[in-house]
Amino acid sequence: MNDRTHTLRPHARDSMWTEWLLRAFALMAMGFFAWNVTRHWWTDPGRITLLLLVVSECFTLGLLLFARRALVRDLSPVAMAATVYAVFYMVFFGYDDTRHLAPEWVGAALQAIGLAWQLMAKVTLGRCFGLLPAARGLVTSGPYRLVRHPIYLGYLVAHLGFLLGNFSWTNLAVLVVLYMAQAVRMLREEAMLAGGELCGAYTTYSSAVRYRLVPFVF
Repeated sequence: MNDRTHTLRPHARDSMWTEWLLRAFALMAMGFFAWNVTRHWWTDPGRITLLLLVVSECFTLGLLLFARRALVRDLSPVAMAATVYAVFYMVFFGYDDTRHLAPEWVGAALQAIGLAWQLMAKVTLGRCFGLLPAARGLVTSGPYRLVRHPIYLGYLVAHLGFLLGNFSWTNLAVLVVLYMAQAVRMLREEAMLAGGELCGAYTTYSSAVRYRLVPFVF
């Protein structure tokens, strides 16, 4: 498998309003979320998992604001619904009346591992990062040798850490729906890559890297 990044050729300009509106709404949601979580953390500074959750989501938002313009985006209702939920899911978390399934440091350690993995994957990906499923380019090096969507794997590990330190049935339900939405986004993005200019390169890549999210599982 080639280690280089494949870049799409520019097409005619298309509307950016949908994605920029999503980015603006994501910024507003992040402000509310960060304020709410920081307020809970301030009353109990020992809940490091809350602080790491804010760091993780703010890092993701920062990358979204500077993502490369998508040349082809999926504006189907299912892709839009999955993306909107993935942008706003964190506002549905509950922080009161939660319980520890493991010591706080265990959850925090998992979050730190997830964050480190996300950072490595996002640095490798560069500006080929965005909200809606889209054809922004194909990256095949670094963490992308292990799974086709390593950033989502980093999210999953970090969210497991958060849930271990802040378990409630509400928080579990929020994350279950989130990863159903993430599965939709992964599948829609792969369909766009497989059906566009990068079809040949993507077919070769997906044959070499069989798993999307978790090795030997999915």
